[in-house]
Amino acid sequence: MGALSPRVRRAVGMMLLAVIVVGATSLYFLHPWQTSQRAIATTQVKRSSAVPAGNFARYEFLNASIGWAVEIAPDSKNAGPYWIFKTVDGAKHWQKVLSGQSTWIGTTVQSLHFVDARNGFVAGGDPLALHRSTDGGARWAQLELPMPDALILNFVDSSHGWLLAGPNEPNPRMRTYSTADGGSTWNRLPDGPSDAVSTATFRGLSEGWSGASGTDRPHVYLSLDGGGTWARRDLPLEADLPEAGVVTTVQLLPGSGVVAYVLAQAQGPLHTYTSFDEGATWRLVTIPSASGASGEYVFEDARHWWMFQGLDFFKTADSGLSWTLASRGASTGPNQVQVLDAMHAWGQLDDGNGAQLLFTSDGGLHWQQMNVPVAQ
Repeated sequence: MGALSPRVRRAVGMMLLAVIVVGATSLYFLHPWQTSQRAIATTQVKRSSAVPAGNFARYEFLNASIGWAVEIAPDSKNAGPYWIFKTVDGAKHWQKVLSGQSTWIGTTVQSLHFVDARNGFVAGGDPLALHRSTDGGARWAQLELPMPDALILNFVDSSHGWLLAGPNEPNPRMRTYSTADGGSTWNRLPDGPSDAVSTATFRGLSEGWSGASGTDRPHVYLSLDGGGTWARRDLPLEADLPEAGVVTTVQLLPGSGVVAYVLAQAQGPLHTYTSFDEGATWRLVTIPSASGASGEYVFEDARHWWMFQGLDFFKTADSGLSWTLASRGASTGPNQVQVLDAMHAWGQLDDGNGAQLLFTSDGGLHWQQMNVPVAQ
């Protein structure tokens, strides 16, 4: 995978945190699992209404009751402590199930993923290691990674996953690894295109997508053999492309289809497209208001999306071709939204005093503040 300038790397990092939250996860090797052990005593966590300012939390819920959270307290070097929590009663109570120090705290936040109620993964530690649970988070086994500089970890089931990593050196070339045994062993895949960026994501055992950077026509890459080979897929050529170049990222839609984002290296987001035929054709996603500002797209399914844009809450039933104003609120809508179904979703809202956890049971029209875990 290709090297990125600091500006592009920051842009891609923001896209990863703001957009690629729940479904996309990607990361590597050849050491057996250490003896399974309880990494930390399961601890009942006191209740709180907001994550402390300066900390960052990401949540992953299977349904309205069962979910996990990862909270970090990053320092200026992208390192710091992390905590993993679990709830089984809809965030009424949280239990701490794992904690430690991480040298790549952004990877730790991104990597937490449970593929079902029992099997979950997270990358953390110093040096960075892969932690795996097969009992819903009660116990974790630790597996050494082949490279400590992991960026993205992506498991699609309890066995199959991918790792993107790069050596800690100027202009590193990203390396991709795959596993078919839950991370017990890893195989290095052939190097991808030189202009691909480190945002590859996979669906099933074969379909993979990666963004790209450059000054020519915006494009992405598609793999149909689990990352062994990559084919370029050009995006529409628009008249407002900057000379400084663009960066693209790809987000998987639930079930089928993808969303491709085009970002200017200097100005930020430019255009968003969808494809449902493996990138053979692309359709522009419209912006629901005349302001020109786009909010964060979150997906109920491949066709039904939600978007909060300032005080306005929009929905689409045709993958962004047209939008309907669902409500107009008195405050900015939540972010980091995970839609469970047409009526239920989780989200966060930061009022400047810390991030709150919210839940809706009426399709996003009203939100209830829930308890957040507290790092102890």
